[in-house]
Amino acid sequence: MGVEVIVPVAFFSMIFGITVLVSYFRNRRIERTALIASGRDASIFKEEGKKNMINSLKYGIFLLGLAIGFIVGDLLAVNGYLSDAVAYISMVLFFGGFSLLIFYFLVRRKKSLVEEH
Repeated sequence: MGVEVIVPVAFFSMIFGITVLVSYFRNRRIERTALIASGRDASIFKEEGKKNMINSLKYGIFLLGLAIGFIVGDLLAVNGYLSDAVAYISMVLFFGGFSLLIFYFLVRRKKSLVEEH
């Protein structure tokens, strides 16, 4: 794939991404302003912080799993146990999925502890 293809695709992807982000934040601001102007309770904004923290944990564990997958895939490829493509793809998918399972069990355990108290 040459530079002639990559540059236009990257440029239009960047424009699309910026447009989506701008419209998302604009709509969020309008919704919040309308909610506050109508005199309703704004406590739903506090819930969003907890959700962001959980998402940060999920993505952190997931990216850590992907990094471990790349390292293990490289070790398998360098030592000749698997071909390069198979080693990288399989280990990245394996450790990425495993990290999401770890996140699921952590969240489930936390919810069960909260329900007990």
